[in-house]
Amino acid sequence: MIIRSTAIVLVFSLGLVETHAQPKPSDPWFGRSTKAGDFYAAKLPWKTFSVELPDDWQLVPGFGATLLTIAEKGRGNQPGAAIVIEHTLNVLPLGPGDVDARLAKNEAEFAQGRDPGAQKVDAQVKDVNNQRFMLIQYSRSGFGVTDRVAVYVFPTGKVMYRLICIAPEAQVAAKYQEIFAHVASSFKPAIEAVK
Repeated sequence: MIIRSTAIVLVFSLGLVETHAQPKPSDPWFGRSTKAGDFYAAKLPWKTFSVELPDDWQLVPGFGATLLTIAEKGRGNQPGAAIVIEHTLNVLPLGPGDVDARLAKNEAEFAQGRDPGAQKVDAQVKDVNNQRFMLIQYSRSGFGVTDRVAVYVFPTGKVMYRLICIAPEAQVAAKYQEIFAHVASSFKPAIEAVK
C-alpha cells in the first residue's frame, strides 16, 4: 500500500511540473523564452515601443537611425552577440497587409546593400500570434568566426523598425536563437507610433 501511494504521488508531482513548464514557441525564431525570467522590460527614453531585454546584457546608446544596441558582455575578448534596434521613416504608411514577399525581397536587398559580405540571404514573411513581420537571415564573416545575422523587420505606419540580431553562427541554435526570438516577440510598437 505504501509503494502504491508513493507511485501516485510521484506521477501527480510530475504532472504538476509539466503543467508549469513554459511551452516551446511554435516558431523557433519568434516566441517567449522558456526562461522568461532572464529578461526584463527595458526602461527606454522613448514611448514609441516596448521591448524585453536579456538581464545580463549591456545597453549601449545609439545615434541617428540606430536607437540602441544590446550587447552580450564578452569574456576573454571572445566575440559575443548583439541586438541593434533601429528605425527609419517610410514615405507612405505600411500596415500588416503590406507585408508580403515583394516587401521581404526589398528588405533582403536593402540588408545585402548595407552588408556586402552577406551570403545565403533568406527572406521570409512571418505571421505569428497575429503579428506580421519579415525575417531576413544571412551569414557573413565576423571577428575570426562566421556570424549569423537575423533581421526582424516590423513596419509600423510610417516607421520601419529593425531588430538586427548578430551572433557567432556556430552558437546560434544552442544559445542565441531563443534569446533573439524572445526579444523580437516582446517588441511592441506604441499605438501612437502606428499613425
